[in-house]
Amino acid sequence: MAGAHAFIINALLDIYEKSPSIPEEKYDDFVGYALQWVAVLHHHHSWEEEHYYPMFTHKYDTSFIVAEHEGFSAALTEMEEYLISCLPSGAPHGYGKVAPIHEQQVFNASYLLSLIDKNLRASFLACKHHVSYLVMSLILIPPFFFIKLLQEVTYLHSDRLHESGFTEAEIRHIAAETNKYMMNMPMTTFLVYVTLLSPKGSDFPPAPSFVKRYVVPYVLYWPNRRLWQFAPKA
Repeated sequence: MAGAHAFIINALLDIYEKSPSIPEEKYDDFVGYALQWVAVLHHHHSWEEEHYYPMFTHKYDTSFIVAEHEGFSAALTEMEEYLISCLPSGAPHGYGKVAPIHEQQVFNASYLLSLIDKNLRASFLACKHHVSYLVMSLILIPPFFFIKLLQEVTYLHSDRLHESGFTEAEIRHIAAETNKYMMNMPMTTFLVYVTLLSPKGSDFPPAPSFVKRYVVPYVLYWPNRRLWQFAPKA
């Protein structure tokens, strides 16, 4: 979980930092790139609520985390709707979605940053289980520190799970189910994006190193390379 949250924060910071310098001829591609982050966060929250947290509820209360997710909903929807409005009608985005017929807006980086500053940052600050209130306030800390912060301060830390009566076998089962579910996600969007945007030194995503080092950059990267041109270089 720490790796997933570190990736989400790192990817948002990447969008935030690069938005002002995108040339006009690349607006459509960058908007598609930013919508990958929106798709990831939608998926992350739905996966947590529908698959991950139910594996804990027989011994551990996770209801407040689900309630925290509701604080993200309006902010995420506003960001998503704005970005989609900047795509051409019929443009694919996210995981199998298509922009509706509409009058395309010209992408405005300042407006996107204002949405992040006004809404998403405040939502992160309010969401303690993501530990983002620490990370977003320490925005200049190098990415590898994000992992340390997220591992040290997390509601679902293994010590707390043990204190609540979870056995090693139960914790291993939850980890195995999590990894299995993630590896069924779209490879040319989700897996590529998560691999490219996870902080250096992270073991996330839980894929074999051969896949992350060779299959992702030399095979899976190419179908959507117009999006990944904005990703950090290895």
